[in-house]
Amino acid sequence: MIKSTFYNLPEEKRNRIVDAVINEFASASTEKVSINRIIKAANISRGSFYQYFDDKVDLVEVLEKTLVNTLYEEFRTALANSDGDIFSTYIHIFELITKCNADKQYKNVLKNLFKNLKANDNLISDYLINRFEGISENYNGFDCIIKDNMRFKNPEEINSLSLILKLIVKNAVFNLFVKNEDPEKVREEFLRKIKIIKQGALIYNSDFE
Repeated sequence: MIKSTFYNLPEEKRNRIVDAVINEFASASTEKVSINRIIKAANISRGSFYQYFDDKVDLVEVLEKTLVNTLYEEFRTALANSDGDIFSTYIHIFELITKCNADKQYKNVLKNLFKNLKANDNLISDYLINRFEGISENYNGFDCIIKDNMRFKNPEEINSLSLILKLIVKNAVFNLFVKNEDPEKVREEFLRKIKIIKQGALIYNSDFE
């Protein structure tokens, strides 16, 4: 697991190492993660690397925590800006993703990252099976969701609804960055699915007529 010495590093050095890990997974020429390339890019020694990490699997945890924290902050910000509307929040997140898709350099980075995550499937599996602790602590933001007009009220139901919406976003991201489908068609399909889920989750006046 990631050692406390890593989290105690000065922010600039810690961010430099994180950037090196992300770039290693995102590199078009990377078929397998190389510690040598990471320590060279991060300008640290091999001895320092093992003061921060036990092995390569820890690098997957670095990726997971970095990406999850970034997405979670985006989620919280979007949720606050949408006055607690979970559907508007996920639409906003998708719109942010489509902006990334318009940036060729960023799109290539994400596409290569997805490819290399797949190429390192054993490494990913090892982390998910043996070390991944889940991200349930990040669901505290669901307290901000407006539930007055929703069929679902309790945290478990809201959590399940959010997981469904996440899968829809994940599918759209896959279609954009991996399958390279037309962005407008992907957007139309994404909004169609959101509309279907929304119609099933909200209570309309007609239900009481």
